[in-house]
Amino acid sequence: MKAKKMIVALSSMLMAGVVMVSAAGCGGNRGGDANTLEIYCVDAGYGVEWVNKLVTKFKEQAWVQEKYPQITVRWSSNDDQSYAQGRIDAGARANHFDLLFGMNMWGYAGEGSKALDLTELVYKAKVPGEDVTYEEKMDKSYLLSHQYVKAGGGEASYYTAPWVGGMASILYNEDILKANNLTVPNTTDELVQLCADYKAKNPEGNYAFIQSFDANYFDYMFYTWWAQYEGIQGYENFFGGIDNDVYSSRIFDQKGRQYSLEVFDALLQDSKGYLNPNSFTQKFVIAQTSFINGEALMHVNGDWFSCEMIDIMNTKGENAPAIKTMRVPIISKLGEKLGITDAELSEIVAYVDAIGEGETPEMPTFTSSKNYTAEKVIKAVKEARSVVYSIGASHQAIIPNYAVAKDLAVDFLRFMATDIALATYAKETYGSTLPFAYKVSTEIYDALPLAQQTRIDYFSSLNGVHTLVSAEYFPLVRYGGLAPFVDQKYYNTFSTTGNKKTPEDFMKETKEAWTEKKFSQALAAAGLMN
Repeated sequence: MKAKKMIVALSSMLMAGVVMVSAAGCGGNRGGDANTLEIYCVDAGYGVEWVNKLVTKFKEQAWVQEKYPQITVRWSSNDDQSYAQGRIDAGARANHFDLLFGMNMWGYAGEGSKALDLTELVYKAKVPGEDVTYEEKMDKSYLLSHQYVKAGGGEASYYTAPWVGGMASILYNEDILKANNLTVPNTTDELVQLCADYKAKNPEGNYAFIQSFDANYFDYMFYTWWAQYEGIQGYENFFGGIDNDVYSSRIFDQKGRQYSLEVFDALLQDSKGYLNPNSFTQKFVIAQTSFINGEALMHVNGDWFSCEMIDIMNTKGENAPAIKTMRVPIISKLGEKLGITDAELSEIVAYVDAIGEGETPEMPTFTSSKNYTAEKVIKAVKEARSVVYSIGASHQAIIPNYAVAKDLAVDFLRFMATDIALATYAKETYGSTLPFAYKVSTEIYDALPLAQQTRIDYFSSLNGVHTLVSAEYFPLVRYGGLAPFVDQKYYNTFSTTGNKKTPEDFMKETKEAWTEKKFSQALAAAGLMN
């Protein structure tokens, strides 16, 4: 009878799309045991084997065994991106998970929510076995992205924690690039020309880009090119509602947004034929497989790509293509802003990259028509080259404040910031890295796919990288509904046959929508007006 009940329970879980795994026996509800940690993780590109391996490493730690001699850890997963929210909302009677790795859970931050305040318990606490706190070890941009500040201001607190890096860029097939005697572009004008040259060399059935209809990822480049042009502070000023040090609706005049969409327009116009038309019919795994099979030269994706595609790459063996991560080309409009030609901008990009690799190149000669000094021009290009967009902040770990094993859950989050855990995570996700200070070992690096090795090379550059702070950090976004445009379907718009909408249209309709009254109302909702 007991065995029959277990089979029925397991069948119900499988029907719900949840796979239960136990680190110490069979799964199921624990019945309120503070020494039993129950974890849920959404399977969203990074797999879930890392959870299993981290659980094993966690239980091996002497301090864990001493503190929890009767420890049991169980975990489960599915691919439902809203499952974690549903479990948290279910409350103490129905939800048995103590720690949930979910997505887009911004609404659980703040007093009165069902999330545990992690400020003192995790962020201000020391990383186990290391002389550094959790917040000190975390990348500063990610730290801001996870901060919660109530409307009207006040002390920052933390209710969520990161469980992915999420860095996005352009992947390219080096074999195809070399076979066509083409080179990696340094600027967006060069990127557009690369597409044209590749199309000219391969007029039938070969395309510069391929994406998918359900996960195009191309829109991530919008934020990157926008921030490159405006500078990091200018980008953040938009979301802060600030123009010339005051709150002003003039933020909607920021041209970097338009210039970024102009790059989209140049790359995605149907008449150009640079984008594989299958991008509108294929799901993401099929599109990524097509990219691996050589049906396109480039593909916008992120640090999760290698984990998703490792099996397909492995089946190709020695015939697997050389997929590399490209440093996002610098928006060519920045050159105009600085008073230099695109050729000069490209030379400066190459110069900055060489310095980042530890070389001592000769500085290129140029004269700014805007009378900027060489130092200022190079500084602006270097900053632009550091800009990286990440979806990492939208992948959030939460401990329900009613969790029975909250102490265990807190310790598991703290453990995730240790070098032991970071190494395990990098290995099990085939090169993805969590946003903490950590250097991937040579042993792990040598075993990684080429796409991840080149990404790590980029992120280990002496110039450094700056991951853009998540828009949801800013009060005007969180409470006032601010967004770059009232219509944010960039990829779908510019890649649609017969589209008549221009970047200028996006600018105009957004400025018209955000009247002074609406902007003032947003400021008030965010607590930014007296």
